[in-house]
Amino acid sequence: MNVVFAPEAEQDLNAAVDFLADRSPPAAAQLLAGVRSLVQRLANADFEGPQQQLRSGQTVRSWPLPPYRLYYQRTDEALRIVRIYHQARQPITR
Repeated sequence: MNVVFAPEAEQDLNAAVDFLADRSPPAAAQLLAGVRSLVQRLANADFEGPQQQLRSGQTVRSWPLPPYRLYYQRTDEALRIVRIYHQARQPITR
């Protein structure tokens, strides 16, 4: 399955990795490995997260990758990663 990262998801991931890399390069590498693993398992449809609605009105599914939550949409053609959002921040869901 084709995997597509929305620009917001790319920005989320880059910001998280940059933040961690300044403090702990192994933690940054661990986050990247965790995201890659989770995305691959979602692309393989190993499991499906709960459906939620973002404040923007978009319907998404999500899966935790503590302390982050990955928001995604699945179509027949692609897995679209919408956001990778730190769970301690104000929720982006309704």
